[in-house]
Amino acid sequence: MQTQITSIPARWLAGLARLSELRERLGVALAVRLGSSPAHVAEVIRGFQATESDGVWHLHRGIRKVESPRERAIVFGHCLEEEAHADAFADTYVRVTDGVFRPVHFERQDLDSRQSPAWKTFAYVHVGEIDATQRFRVLAETLPPGALRSCLETVVGDEEGHVDLTFGMLERLGAAPAAIRREVRRVRLRRAWEAWLRLGRGAIDRLATAALTLAYFAAGPLLASAARRKLASGSVTDTTGIKRL
Repeated sequence: MQTQITSIPARWLAGLARLSELRERLGVALAVRLGSSPAHVAEVIRGFQATESDGVWHLHRGIRKVESPRERAIVFGHCLEEEAHADAFADTYVRVTDGVFRPVHFERQDLDSRQSPAWKTFAYVHVGEIDATQRFRVLAETLPPGALRSCLETVVGDEEGHVDLTFGMLERLGAAPAAIRREVRRVRLRRAWEAWLRLGRGAIDRLATAALTLAYFAAGPLLASAARRKLASGSVTDTTGIKRL
């Protein structure tokens, strides 16, 4: 499996990245043009806050693999900035909704096994920073002026620095350029597969909900008719037997 992953041409991944950016831009533009409901905007902000908090958790997990005091200090500074982003999104939620912020909680798993080299963990962080920077930049360029746009513009400036920071860490932690390219390719495929699984689970949930709704409307009149007949006869059946009404 590793051979199949690393043998995928880099130009294919670049093409997929461009398609992803185009899809994101079109989706954001359409949402802005049609107008998103306040509830939807609030959930988007909660999702951004959760993403930043999740990044802090992974950085804390990754720092335990780093031996150099200097690199540990760099990762700690990175953690502080990600925590500041999470706080900024929480404050933006309050400003946009005038409500109390309640964080979203995701089930978290380590990015790699504890036996894997530290640089592989930060390769995953590096790809995440690239994708977050792209997503936040697209939103900031598309949204009308407001609290969310101002917050995103501030966050994008920091995230661009994190992209360079994490790439530099990969090299300082001993990864060769070719190994970095292979690992980034593997991480992108893993993230794409996880996104595909989430999409599939969402589609299955929607289909199940639709099937249950149809079953309810189809069986509802029959069950109601049977219930009316029982009530008219003066008796109902329960776990203790027949009770006369």
